[in-house]
Amino acid sequence: PRSMQLVKAVLLKVLSALLFAVMSVLVRYLGERYPVGQVVFFRSAFAVLPVVVIYAWKGELEAAVRTGQPIRHAGRGATAVCAMFCNFSALARLPVVDATAISFVSPLVTVALSALLLKERVRIYRWSAVLVGFAGVLVMLSPHLDLGRSTTEISGTVGALLGLGGAAFSAGSTIQTRAM
Repeated sequence: PRSMQLVKAVLLKVLSALLFAVMSVLVRYLGERYPVGQVVFFRSAFAVLPVVVIYAWKGELEAAVRTGQPIRHAGRGATAVCAMFCNFSALARLPVVDATAISFVSPLVTVALSALLLKERVRIYRWSAVLVGFAGVLVMLSPHLDLGRSTTEISGTVGALLGLGGAAFSAGSTIQTRAM
């Protein structure tokens, strides 16, 4: 029983990673052909449907939408939409590998924001890891931040900046969720 739960958890995590990778590739493909706003809208619209169906089937739909903090939830939702828009825009302008690597900045920003906004104690070894992580991101971003005059370089620079913005918005959404 416990070992079966562990195997199930690992398989679900692997499936989740695979589905997110497929989504990233699809966003990259569609982002070159359609406005990113449309891609964000339809991704969200298709994601809401199964969630509503599952909660309705379990008889928990009313409880799922009830909240005592509607303004804070709306703010968190808006931050999450901005994160998705920026991340999808980065995917439309950068190779999937680079956009994905940039998105890994989000946990680093989350650590910094949790210390600043939530007053959580962050020890020196974690701050050291955050600084090393940011240094690695700067090394990885350096080709995209070359402000040359060709359209490709400008698109890469915009994509890199949008990726960083998406990571910051994603971290902000996580902090808002933890604060609630």
